[in-house]
Amino acid sequence: MSLRSSNLTTSNRLNLSCIGAGRTGSSLCNLLAEHVSIKQIINRSATSAEYAVDFIGAGDPIALNDTGYQQFQPVDLWMIATPDDHIEEAVQLLVDSEVLQADNIVFHCSGAISSNVLSRLNVGGVHVASVHPIHSFANPENSISNLKKVPFAIEGDAEAIVQLNQLCIAIGGQPFAINSASKSLYHAATVMACNNLVSLLEISKGMLIQAGVDVKNSGNPLDLLIQQTVTNYLSSGAQKALTGPIARGDVDTVVSHLLALKNAPDGWQDAYRGLSKMAVEISARQGQASTEQLQDILQLLHIDTNNQTGDNT
Repeated sequence: MSLRSSNLTTSNRLNLSCIGAGRTGSSLCNLLAEHVSIKQIINRSATSAEYAVDFIGAGDPIALNDTGYQQFQPVDLWMIATPDDHIEEAVQLLVDSEVLQADNIVFHCSGAISSNVLSRLNVGGVHVASVHPIHSFANPENSISNLKKVPFAIEGDAEAIVQLNQLCIAIGGQPFAINSASKSLYHAATVMACNNLVSLLEISKGMLIQAGVDVKNSGNPLDLLIQQTVTNYLSSGAQKALTGPIARGDVDTVVSHLLALKNAPDGWQDAYRGLSKMAVEISARQGQASTEQLQDILQLLHIDTNNQTGDNT
């Protein structure tokens, strides 16, 4: 099975149905609608299915709460874009519906789970895979405008990978291979770069507020620094982008930070310590701070400051 030209009539295109068209599924279906025929949009409720169809601009809404799998129709491609905990439920629905045919492709969009979760469907010539776009789908309207050049991690059956690579390229993505056994570690990396980055920035904002800075009326004075830092990292890498007290070997400043965080909310000091240990490793590669300074800082980062007083530090 090969990707047919989007210039052909709809009847000659591949057909795709989506189970679980939330923000991710709706965004991908919206873009794929130019290259495949969107058939069934299968959500839990009629309201969510109809909303997704309106956003996608194509497809027939199917409500699982009303009809279950009874209305499932055969298609070439099945996208499962449910939350991770519901992928196996979607697999069971496809098994019970008996709609799968030889050469069909079933793929899910989870970053953490491999295509092995679809192994029950990998019979009778059905091919399975996973496709995970490295993108934050917080706003689907923005997502469909900003998925150009987005990397897509793809793994699964060779036959499915060929087809899905073509589809990703067709919507402007950049597919790359990921080892099935490494999906959880890969996904943890994306969480660190996206979700945990948001948490880190919120902690830094909380520190400003606790320091008495008015971030409501004056805005966050860290905004430009954040943008500059990310730009420097992306253009030059960690070794050139890292600045600050650890890069300089400024032991006393690190001491003052730990004392200032002594009575901070839970997690603030832990985050500072853990990330600062990584900064020590990067600083060692820079060579600006001496080995002795970095060893002193590393020792400080392993001390429970909550049990120390200013006189003992």
